Amino acid sequence: MISRADFARLVLLVGLPALLVSCGEPEEQASPLEIAQSALARGDGQTAESRLRAMLEQDHTAPDLAAYLGQAALQQDDPAKARRWLGDGVFSPETAGLGFRMLGQLEMREGRLAQAGAAFDRALRADPDNAELWTDIGRLRYRGGEQFQAIEAAARALAIDPDNPVALRFRAQLVRDSHGPRQALQWYETALEAAPGDAGLLTDYAATLGDAGEAAESLAALRRASELSPGDPQIIYLNAVVAARGGNFDLARSLLLRAPASELENPAGSLLGGILDLELGYYASAAQTFDRLVQNQPDNRRLVHLLARSLMLSGGERELVARMSERASAPRASLYLKTLVGRALEALDRREEAAVLLDAAARPSNLAIAPLPSRTLPAALRFEQLDSGTDLRDFVRDYLLRGQTGKAVTEAGEFARRHARSGDAQSLFGDALLADGEIDRAIEAYSRAAQVRQDWPLTRRLMAAYIMKDDSAAVGEVLERYLSGGRNNVSAAGLYGGWLTSRGQFGSAAAMLDSAIAHGARRDPAILALRSELAAQLGDAAGARQFAWSAYKLQPLYPPAIRALAQVSEDEALVARLERKLAKVTAR
Repeated sequence: MISRADFARLVLLVGLPALLVSCGEPEEQASPLEIAQSALARGDGQTAESRLRAMLEQDHTAPDLAAYLGQAALQQDDPAKARRWLGDGVFSPETAGLGFRMLGQLEMREGRLAQAGAAFDRALRADPDNAELWTDIGRLRYRGGEQFQAIEAAARALAIDPDNPVALRFRAQLVRDSHGPRQALQWYETALEAAPGDAGLLTDYAATLGDAGEAAESLAALRRASELSPGDPQIIYLNAVVAARGGNFDLARSLLLRAPASELENPAGSLLGGILDLELGYYASAAQTFDRLVQNQPDNRRLVHLLARSLMLSGGERELVARMSERASAPRASLYLKTLVGRALEALDRREEAAVLLDAAARPSNLAIAPLPSRTLPAALRFEQLDSGTDLRDFVRDYLLRGQTGKAVTEAGEFARRHARSGDAQSLFGDALLADGEIDRAIEAYSRAAQVRQDWPLTRRLMAAYIMKDDSAAVGEVLERYLSGGRNNVSAAGLYGGWLTSRGQFGSAAAMLDSAIAHGARRDPAILALRSELAAQLGDAAGARQFAWSAYKLQPLYPPAIRALAQVSEDEALVARLERKLAKVTAR
């Protein structure tokens, strides 16, 4: 069995023999239509269109070629031209399956999902055993919230053609959502064996390698993809992401600035740009970027934290306090935000207000789950008027905040019944059930939702449900399953490290916390304090002192940090002061 590194090298080489073989076949032996079809197969819509238009001038009829010309226009990112060829739905019997499939792709691309479904239905009547058509149907169902049906469509596509790279790629994407990036890699590798020269597939594979922490292999795949598709904006962006993950922020920023404006201005590009500015010391620029993002996503806690940090580092303590003090004072505000706002209040010499927040930030946190107030106003006041899942989320959240959990269960349950194939609907139903105390039913709903997409918020809520059942073993199993997919989530790694510690598995716990620290937890006092305790358990006295001091410097009022330093310090006077401080802090 070849290793993943060997496979990555194979990806770089395997395209060359295929290229040499294709160059050795005289083009004159193929018909004009075959040449156009070959160009379409490799994604060269411009060459295909040139050949097809020449055929039109030689008395070929439009219905015979409209499907191919529409496909060529889509490959050239020209939906208006594609609609001219596909919109009237007039295709020859031989090309009807392709034509209606391309029309469905066009409708889906422009957000007309019902029309896309109708087009795919007509394509099915013409060509029911087409793996790529079933893949398109799966993508449509996923976008329409019917995720379980999307999984079924992917299975149908692979049953028809197990080696189809388009179907394999879609299956890989579904596996990445439900089981994590590492589990998806084998599906991408199988797809690449069938289509080694597919730049889009290679790019997706590279992104998944990066998500799984395989930076070197990700870069190798990106180099091959850039050879196949020079100047592709997504490839430039992914190179910047990989460089940033490796800590090379100057290179990452240089690469990102080479990307087209469309990549820089979309949410993902803006987020990366803001993070790079923050890491490189351009704090005011970072604050402006995060401010724009928070305006569009006011409930995104990560963005709020980044904005708060950039304001603090840029000397904007006054603005930070004005904008974030209400958030930081909320009972469920993060310890990180409380600390930042508290430090800003200290800098403004508002020490009494600062003490309140810093004392609250010093108290250990837990996994308690509570509904969060939405700063995005619901679009409707009555359930029957709701137009989207986002509206329903805010509607149910409002019920939960007012303690009307029974009504929340009723409305979310009705939505889940109406959309029984939707993982999102199951997740929302689980939220309502958990708030209403129906823990077992909530776990069932969350588990169904995880079959589609097991992200960290869902995992955290599932863990909270098991904690409410006092089932610590199940909590560990949930964390292990989440992390085994290759997800590099700092919070998950920290919690799993704590769970392993409670089981006496100190070596494994230390390795898990080291991973968390390497991926961004170097400023988390809870993880550093626990790592100090583990170092002491493992006989690493110097490491125990180093981690304890790091935790204490970050949060000198945090009881676990005080306790960790007191346990490892050899200075008796310091130990006595720390013990008095610990008693005072914990007595509040």
